[in-house]
Amino acid sequence: MGLEATVEAQESFPTTQPAFRLTSHFKDKHPCGDVYTGSTLIGVPLLAGGTVKSVGDFQPRCNFTIASSTDYFTVDADKTHGRIDAQAILVDEEGRAVRLRIDGVVALNEHTLPLIQNEPNAANSPFGYGVEFLKFETGHEMYKPLESMRFAGSQRFVYLDGVRTGVEVRISRVVSGTGEA
Repeated sequence: MGLEATVEAQESFPTTQPAFRLTSHFKDKHPCGDVYTGSTLIGVPLLAGGTVKSVGDFQPRCNFTIASSTDYFTVDADKTHGRIDAQAILVDEEGRAVRLRIDGVVALNEHTLPLIQNEPNAANSPFGYGVEFLKFETGHEMYKPLESMRFAGSQRFVYLDGVRTGVEVRISRVVSGTGEA
């Protein structure tokens, strides 16, 4: 995984529609050790107060605050990739809650590791090293359409005030391709 070139859309292949921007910061890191898969497991709670906000003309309009979230981050045995397995409870201004599930992979390299390891010289990593798949669950009618959609995100780590590491994800809806081809 790296900075691959953009591929032009072709008939019948899915496309994407920009939908959300997610921002949050890590609260703690809890190393759980090497697990049965040979990977290293790290529990990473995110600080309450991160956001998931709609962009452009995406519908339904959403302005969520992250109420609770944990990423069960694993580092592959060969130490080249990290695996994101996160769940969050999102809440809107009216108190309506939504469950967000995230599955992703991030390359571990000179751009991402300084942030993951909280090194003092770390800087925001560029986009192009992490991708995520997201889905929503909710019983609230205005957000029910989200349950029938699937989303892909481009993820990067960010560094705030020399103290906190966080994440920014730009999320697009995956739209089914059309045509006979």
